[in-house]
Amino acid sequence: MGGNALKNTFTERKNTKDFNEIALKLIPYIKSNLSYEPYIIKCYHNKETHGDMDILLKIPNHKDNTINLNLKEFLEKLKPNEIYRNSNVISFDYENFQIDLILIEEDNWNIAKVYFNYDCLGNIMGKTFHKFNLSYGWEGLYYKFRNFNGVNSHNILISKDPKKILYFGGYDYDRYCQGFNTLEEIFQYIIASKYFNTETLQFENLNQIDRKRNRKRKSFNEFLLYIKDNYIKSNYTFNPDKDSYISMINDYFPEANLLEELRILNENNRINKMLCEKFNGNIIMTWFPDLQGKELGNIMRLFKEELGDDYDNFILNNDIKTICMKFMFVYYKHVMEIYVKNLE
Repeated sequence: MGGNALKNTFTERKNTKDFNEIALKLIPYIKSNLSYEPYIIKCYHNKETHGDMDILLKIPNHKDNTINLNLKEFLEKLKPNEIYRNSNVISFDYENFQIDLILIEEDNWNIAKVYFNYDCLGNIMGKTFHKFNLSYGWEGLYYKFRNFNGVNSHNILISKDPKKILYFGGYDYDRYCQGFNTLEEIFQYIIASKYFNTETLQFENLNQIDRKRNRKRKSFNEFLLYIKDNYIKSNYTFNPDKDSYISMINDYFPEANLLEELRILNENNRINKMLCEKFNGNIIMTWFPDLQGKELGNIMRLFKEELGDDYDNFILNNDIKTICMKFMFVYYKHVMEIYVKNLE
């Protein structure tokens, strides 16, 4: 996506006339050679040139090797000069133009079309959802659960319903369905959200990965320039405590059972924190200072395997001394097994 995936083959930007002519040839060819429904991602109507053509392919939810075989056979018939695959995106050249096939499971089909349409729209909208501790992408809207270490350890599915998702974010779904003639109309649509905040989009307020990616995205940079040149200062005040939005999200998406999902995750998180406090690598190194790195990780794994399903109960219901004695038993057992093996 973006027209830069193919490094060893000449490709060029195409005007809209040439773009449409390629689509008229390629889409019927896909339909006649693949059993997967194609969908060309929409751009604003007056876009003059295109760096590539992004085509979504609806594939079954339960992927198997048949899909890869079908795609391999399909591409062999087209005979491109270069094929590059990155996760679910397959890029190849066709008439000196980069084509990106994006494989989308059928459960994500409707939301993926909305997310990918219209250049930077889905990406920028995602910045608004992030302020609610939500992640918006082509697989839907998710609530990000962080464990006791502050690591995002689980994503709770909130919705895959495009209409509900957009309205929750303060975006007019009916206006979205009308499409956009210009990039400026897309910008105005984004700004119209009641939650729009100019500061959340500034590079200095993005994380390192997001900042690096968006510096390369032309339309994102054009949007920042647009709000600067037009002196747009729309700064909705978000609560820095993202937990304050849990009830709001739960009320709007009751089908997600967010409160119950969080209750289960918080309980598991509480137990995992207790387990980690009583048994971790730092504690083990006070017993065996030379036990580090891969060797440490390996013996911890063996210790957990030795206890099996009783691991949690053993750690939670015993003191450090008892845990240490059990660990030493497993450790020296492992050492003796290695010693005997070396004697053979």
